[in-house]
Amino acid sequence: MIKFSLALGLFLFSFSHGFSQQIHVKYLHVRSAIATLYEDLYVKDNSVVSIQDSLINFNTFGTTSAIKKSNKPITKNYFISKINEKESRAFFFTGRIEDDEYFIYDEVPASQWITDESSTKKILGYECFKATTNFRGSKFVAYFTKELPYSTGPFKFYGLPGLILDIREENKNYNIWKADKIEINSKKEINYDPVFNDKTKVIMRKFIEAKENKYKIENSNLLNHLPPETKIETNNRLGIEKKYEWE
Repeated sequence: MIKFSLALGLFLFSFSHGFSQQIHVKYLHVRSAIATLYEDLYVKDNSVVSIQDSLINFNTFGTTSAIKKSNKPITKNYFISKINEKESRAFFFTGRIEDDEYFIYDEVPASQWITDESSTKKILGYECFKATTNFRGSKFVAYFTKELPYSTGPFKFYGLPGLILDIREENKNYNIWKADKIEINSKKEINYDPVFNDKTKVIMRKFIEAKENKYKIENSNLLNHLPPETKIETNNRLGIEKKYEWE
């Protein structure tokens, strides 16, 4: 894992661009038509950590219930990055394939944002401007504020001249992040460089290959118990990242 270690080393020693207060944004993340969770974004200087909650809230038939992602002690997902002016940004994030936990390195290309400053709205008192992009095969609409001049947002979104306070996949009622709370000078102690030595380190491409190979094995086992003419469609990815730059 020489490439992974080198990338992590360069990432951790990248320079700060001068902001000193710690910003905290709590987003409501709508994962599906019935499932939501919270994601907490922390920014200090040029360091960014976004932490997805371990509890998913399911709203079915008018009743809301919270369910853990896993019974394991550490279940929150972390997305770690540094604000920079490069054409791509290194993200280190945690992920899982069934019971196997990973710490993944992902070099995310800069999105080609189209901004429309004639389209504005207020979010938690901040004036926000509209921007659109195609992120790994999914079209997104975002609203960002220049009043918080941090080029970042939840998940792996970045590249606008201000903090993203609302972003959602176009024409969907899910894959939505909307700011629920903003703290300008949060005092919470945050580790911006967690390394997760208990997890397997892997680059994004290998993680995706391992995950999709697992699905293929599961589908093959399922087909063995179904009529011979049964087919399972596996060409289209679900979720946000539908097509990667190496494909």
